[in-house]
Amino acid sequence: MSIENIKNFLIELQRNRLLYQEVSKVGTANEIASIAQKFGFKFSGDELKDIPNNLIEGVKIKKQDTSPSYNFGEGGN
Repeated sequence: MSIENIKNFLIELQRNRLLYQEVSKVGTANEIASIAQKFGFKFSGDELKDIPNNLIEGVKIKKQDTSPSYNFGEGGN
């Protein structure tokens, strides 16, 4: 795992308004990792999802499930 790259990316994310705006437009860890690579930070979406929540003091990592859910049962129509 590339924790050091993720840590440096999170620090840069706090400083770099352009980077923050780009990341704010996307919804998945893979998309964030792709943007990070454009800025020179190398890690995968899976690595980003697996990092501990307390990696950097003062940085809160918010994880949310964005997978779709469908109700096809009796009340689904």
